Amino acid sequence: MTEADSSNITVGQEIIIPINCSCPSLFSQAIVMYNLSSSGSFSAVACGVFEGLVKTQSLVEENPGSEGDNPDALMVKVPIRCACPNGNDTSNGVKFLVTYPVIKNDNTDLIARKFGLPEIKVLEANRLESSPTIFPQTIVLIPLNDTPVVNRDIEDPALSPRGVIPLTKVTSGETTSKPQVFLVPGVVLAVVCMIVACCVFLCIQRKNHPRHFQPLSARSPLSPNLSPSLSLKLSPDFLDGMSKLKHSLINYSLEELRIATENFNKASVIGTAMYRGSIGGSYVAIKKINSEDAARHIIDILTKINHLNVVRLEGCCHRKRPYLVFEFAENGSLRDCLSNDTMSRQLTWEKRMQIAFDLAVAIHYIHYCTKPAYVHRNINSRNVLITMDCRAKISGFRLAKPVVCKEENEKISWNESVIVGRKGYLAPEYLTDGLATLKVDVFAYGIVLLELLSGREVTMEGKLLKDSVDFLLDCGLEGSSGCLDKLNKFWDPALEGGDYPLGDAICLTLLAKACTEEDPHLRPTMNDVLKAISRMA
Repeated sequence: MTEADSSNITVGQEIIIPINCSCPSLFSQAIVMYNLSSSGSFSAVACGVFEGLVKTQSLVEENPGSEGDNPDALMVKVPIRCACPNGNDTSNGVKFLVTYPVIKNDNTDLIARKFGLPEIKVLEANRLESSPTIFPQTIVLIPLNDTPVVNRDIEDPALSPRGVIPLTKVTSGETTSKPQVFLVPGVVLAVVCMIVACCVFLCIQRKNHPRHFQPLSARSPLSPNLSPSLSLKLSPDFLDGMSKLKHSLINYSLEELRIATENFNKASVIGTAMYRGSIGGSYVAIKKINSEDAARHIIDILTKINHLNVVRLEGCCHRKRPYLVFEFAENGSLRDCLSNDTMSRQLTWEKRMQIAFDLAVAIHYIHYCTKPAYVHRNINSRNVLITMDCRAKISGFRLAKPVVCKEENEKISWNESVIVGRKGYLAPEYLTDGLATLKVDVFAYGIVLLELLSGREVTMEGKLLKDSVDFLLDCGLEGSSGCLDKLNKFWDPALEGGDYPLGDAICLTLLAKACTEEDPHLRPTMNDVLKAISRMA
C-alpha cells in the first residue's frame, strides 16, 4: 500500500492485508516495527493502537529496556498475534485465517456475515458455544477457503429487548510458519503506511456504538423503570454494583432454581452449597453464596472475563444469601477425577498434559490479559473443573483480588490481614507474612501439577505433597538410576504400564518443583510456566 492509497482510507473503513505469520518460539506471531514516541507507553500501543492483537506484557518482553528511555524516535518490535491453518483446517479446505480484533457491538453472527461465512464456522474455529459473549480487546479467528473479502455493507443489527439484567460497560484493560495469514486490527493510518511489505493488517477506526450482546435466554428485561413487584426482588446496592459490569446476566427466580434442582434435593448436591440443576434442557451448577457482597465480588470478576478455561457465569438469583448459576462441568473437579479409580485410569498422560496446559493458560490469562489483573489466591484441585472432553476450567474466584499499581512495571505485593485458602496450597511467604503476589498462584499451580503427576492428595498422614519431591535436590548425589526409581514410585500408578514420555514426565515434575520453591523470587512467572509447558503439551 502506498501513501497515496492510504489517503483514500476513511474513518470506520476495514481493510485486509496479508502478513507473514511464523512460530519462532512456539507462539505464532508476526513482528512489525512501531515508533513508540507517538504513543508514549506500551499500554497505549497495545490497547489504543493494536487493539487486542498484542499484549502489554508481550511488548515488554520483546523490547527489554526500551520503555522509559523516551527518545525522540524509538522503534520497537510489536509481536502481533496471528495463526496458521493446521492439518485439520487444510483438510477442510481452509487456506487463510483472519485474526479479527473484536470491537464494541460485535457478535459472532455479525462477524461471520461480514466475511460471508455461516456463524457455525466461526464458533468451531474458536471453540465457542452458541450465542457467546465476546469482548473488545480480544481476537476471533475467521477460517476462509478463499481470499478474504470484507462485506462493508453489513450493518450492526438493531438492538432488541434483552431477557437479562442490563449492565453497563466497564473500561477493560500456532503452529508452523505459513505466508497466507491475515490480521484485522484497529490501527492509525500512519502505522498502515509504515509496515508496507512485511506486515499489514486490517485497519479499524470506528465510532463507538452501543454494546450489543446475545441473550442467554428469553426473559423480561430489568431496567431503571422496574415494576414495583420486580423492584422488590433486587436491592439498590446490589443493582448498583451490577450496573458497572461488562455484560448481562440472567436473573433467575428462586422458584426456577427449585424446579431445576427438584427443590434442592440431596441427590442434586455436588459440593458444599453447590447443586446440579437442569434449566432449558441443559445442566448448570447452582452455588449458594454467603452474602450479597461475596456474590457481587464474584460477579464483578467473572463478568469481565471471557475465556475458554475460566468457568462461565450464567446468571444469578438475588436474595440475602444469593445463588449464582455457572456452566456445568460433567466430570466434576480434578480432585474428584483423581480420587476415583475409574476416572483416574481414564486420565491418560495426554489428558493430564492438556489439563496442566489449560490451567496454565487460565492463570496466565488472569495474571496478564485482564484489566485489572487478578491474583486468584485459591488455586487447588477442587477449583479446577473438568469438562466432558477433559478440558480444564478454573473456578472459585471468591478470594481473588485485583492487582493494582501506579506504575506498569511496579512490583506488586500487599499484606493480608487474614490468611485465606486451602492448607497445602499456600505459599510460605503468604503463610508467614501475609504477602500475596502473583507468585502465590504459581506456587499453588505447582502443587496441582504434583497432584496430576502422582494422583495423591495434597496432604497425606500429616505430610505435605510438595515434600514428596525433595529427593530431586539430591539426585546429583544419588545418580540418575536412583532418582528415576523414586520418580517412578512418585508418579500415579493409574498411568498403567508407564505409557507416557519419560522425558516429559521428568520435565513436568521439575517444573512443579520449581513452582513450589520456598523463595518466591526463585519461582518462575506464569509467563515462564506457559512457555515451558507449551513445549511439552
